[in-house]
Amino acid sequence: MKLPIKLQDLLQQNESAIVAASTFFSQKIALLDCTGVVTVTSEQLALLFSSIPEDWEFQEFSEILNLSTVNSIFNHQLQEWINQRLGHTQPQSSITNAELSNTNELDIFNFRNEVIGDYRRYIESFLKIRDSKVKEFVDAELDKGQLWTDPLVQLNPSYKKGATVKELVQQQTLHPDSENYFCKKDGTPFTFHYHQKQAFETAQRQEPYVVTTGTGSGKSMTYVVPIFDDLLRHPEISGVRAILVYPMNALINSQKEELDKFLRQVPNTHIRVEQYTGQESLTRKTEIQNNPPHILLTNYVMLELMLSRTHENKLVESANLKFLVLDELHTYRGRQGADVAILIRKLRQRSKSNDELLCIGTSATMSTEGSRQQRRQVVADVASKLFGVEIKPSNVIDETLERSIQRAEPTIEQLRQAILAGLPSDLEQTPTEFQNHPLSYWIEMNFGLEAREGHLVRRQPISLETGATKLAEQTQLPEETCLTVLKQMFLWGSKTKGLAFRLHQFISQGGSVYATIENRDKRHFTLEGQYTTTDNRLLYPLVFCRECGQDYYVVRYDADKHIILPQLPTALDISPDDADITEGYLTLDEPGLWDTGDEDRLPDSWFSETKKKGRVAKKDFAPFIPRKLQVLANGKVTSSLLQGTTCWFIPKPFLTCLNCGVLHDKKRNEFTKLSRLSSEGRSTATTLLCLSTTSRLKQAFTGEKPKLPKFSALPITVKMRLYKPDISMILCKPVFYGLHF
Repeated sequence: MKLPIKLQDLLQQNESAIVAASTFFSQKIALLDCTGVVTVTSEQLALLFSSIPEDWEFQEFSEILNLSTVNSIFNHQLQEWINQRLGHTQPQSSITNAELSNTNELDIFNFRNEVIGDYRRYIESFLKIRDSKVKEFVDAELDKGQLWTDPLVQLNPSYKKGATVKELVQQQTLHPDSENYFCKKDGTPFTFHYHQKQAFETAQRQEPYVVTTGTGSGKSMTYVVPIFDDLLRHPEISGVRAILVYPMNALINSQKEELDKFLRQVPNTHIRVEQYTGQESLTRKTEIQNNPPHILLTNYVMLELMLSRTHENKLVESANLKFLVLDELHTYRGRQGADVAILIRKLRQRSKSNDELLCIGTSATMSTEGSRQQRRQVVADVASKLFGVEIKPSNVIDETLERSIQRAEPTIEQLRQAILAGLPSDLEQTPTEFQNHPLSYWIEMNFGLEAREGHLVRRQPISLETGATKLAEQTQLPEETCLTVLKQMFLWGSKTKGLAFRLHQFISQGGSVYATIENRDKRHFTLEGQYTTTDNRLLYPLVFCRECGQDYYVVRYDADKHIILPQLPTALDISPDDADITEGYLTLDEPGLWDTGDEDRLPDSWFSETKKKGRVAKKDFAPFIPRKLQVLANGKVTSSLLQGTTCWFIPKPFLTCLNCGVLHDKKRNEFTKLSRLSSEGRSTATTLLCLSTTSRLKQAFTGEKPKLPKFSALPITVKMRLYKPDISMILCKPVFYGLHF
C-alpha cells in the first residue's frame, strides 16, 4: 500500500517539505494525487522530482502518479518536462489516464522544437568558446531564442462559398461542358469560392479585373475557368486565345501540370495548352510556332523576344487573342514594371484580334493600408498603369472570408471554466466537440480573423506566446496554463480539421558576439551590431580560434592616431584600403598567455640566426610578433600602464594562436582559422534545416529514426515545399531562413 500524497496540498508547503516528499517518490512508496491541479511551474516540478533518478523513463513515473487524477493540461506539461529531463527532443510517449502510449499524430510544436534543436546543435558544433563568461552569455542568448524567435501562428481562413459548377451553368455563367473539366475524380462538381464566382461574372462582362486574395485561395481558377469557358463557347477558334505571363518558370511548370489535370478529365478535348519559356528543344519550339496552342504559358522575357522575332509572329499576332493574364502582379514594379508596361502596349499594338484584349492580374497582396475602398483604389491605379487600360476599383476582387466556428461568442467565465476543466479525452475530441468549445471561437477571432468595416479580414500572425498572454489577461489565469491549453487546442483543431493552421518560423543566420575592451569581469556583451554602448565604450566583434576557442577582437589599428576601431566581422578576408591602418586581432592579456620574452614559442622558420644579434625575426614575419598595447574602452591606445586594459595585438592574416600555439600559413583564408557565431555557410545551414525537417517528418509518420548527417564548415537559396495534412514548408534565404509548417 503506497502513501497517498495530494499534490494540491503539497504545493502549499515550503521547499523542504516538497523535497522530502520527493524522496518517497524516488523509492516508489508514495502515490501522487493530482486532483484539482491544472498546471505547475517548472521550478515546482524540479523540486517535486528532485530525488528521482535521472534515468527514470515514462513507465517509472506512471508508477508514482495516480493517472486517473491527471488532467490533460498537466499531462501535456509533465510529458514535455520528462522528455526535456531525459534529453529527448520528441516525446516518445504520452501519459494518459489509462497507460503510457505512443501516438501517430504529429505535434507540430514539438516538431518545430526538434528542428530548432538540430539547428542549434549544428551551430554549436562549429563554435568553441574558451572564456566561460562569453560561453555563458552565448548559451543564454540561444536559450532565449535570439536566433530563432517564437514561431508565428497563422490560421488558414475559410472562404465564403460561391456556387458549384452546375449552379453556374444553370445561371449561364459557364458553358454546360464546364462540368466535365471542373469536377473531382468521383464526378462531384467543384464548389467555387465567392471571389472566384465574382471573377467569372466580371470576365463574362468583358471587363478587366485584378484578383488580390491570399495564398491557397485558388487565384489561378479566376482566369483559367473563364478561358476554358470561352474556348468551349467558341470551339472553332484556332491560334493563341490566351497568353499567361508568369515571373518564374517554376510557376509555369506548376501551372502547366494543373491545366493538364483538367484536360485529362475530357479525352480528346480540343483545348490545347503549351508552355514557351525558352527551355524547350528546338524541335518543340518549331512545333509550337507552326501549330500555336489556344493557351500559351510564358514569361515576360520570352514575350519580349516573341515580339521581336519574326518566326514567332504567329504567337503574338493571333487574330483570336483575347486574354492576357499577369500572375504575381506585385512583382512588376520599378524599372521591371515599366518594362512590362511597355511590353503590354506593344502586344496590344501587334495583336490583330478583333476583340478587345481582356487584361487580368492576380496577386496575393498589393496594398495593406487604408480602408477597403482605398486599398482597392490603389490596386486599380497600379494595374491600370501597368495594363494601359482602365480597371475599375469595383473590379479589384479581394477575398471574402467567413467564420469556421459557428458557435456564439463565449463569455470570459465560459473561457475560464473551459481552461480549468482541461480538454476532453482523445476519444471525445470530435469535430463537433471542437466546434462547440468556447476556446475554438476565441482562437479563430484572435489568431485568424477580425471584423473591419463590416467585413472579415485576416489578422496579422502572432506567436502562441502572445496569444497566451492575451488570453491570460482576459481570464486572469496563469499564462503558462493558457499557453499549454492553446497548444492542445490547435493540435485538436488540426487533427479534426476544425481550424487548420501554419507555423511560420524565422531563423536568423546570426552574426557575431560583440564585446567592449575591458577587464574580463567587466566586459559588456551583445549580439546587436551597434558601434558603441554606454559611456562611449566601443563594441568590437569577437572571433574564436577554431582549435581552442580563444577569443579575439576584430580590429583596425591606426598607429599614427593611436586608436583601435572595430572591424566588420564579415571582412576577415578583405584587404585594408589604407596602408597606414593595420587590420588584425586583439586579445586580452591574462597570466601565462603571452609575454615579451615568449618569442621562443614562435616557429624557427620565422627567424634567422645572426652572429651579432643572435635569433632575429625575418622581415616577412617581424610584423606578426605580438605587440603589447594598453587600450581604453573608447578605443584609444595609451602609454600609461595605470589606464586601459592590457592587450596583445597581432596583424592579419592570423598565423598563430597565443593560447594554444596552433600555426597557420598565409595562404589559408581567415574563415578556416577563426569562427564567429554564424560561421556556418548559409547554403549548408539551409540544407540542414531541409534534411532535419524531412527526416523528422519521416520519423513521425513511419517510426523510422531520423538520420541527420554530420557537416563540416562549407562556405543560397533553396526553395522547397512539403505537403502533409496542414503542413507546408518553405525554406528561403534573403536575410532569414524561413520555415513555414
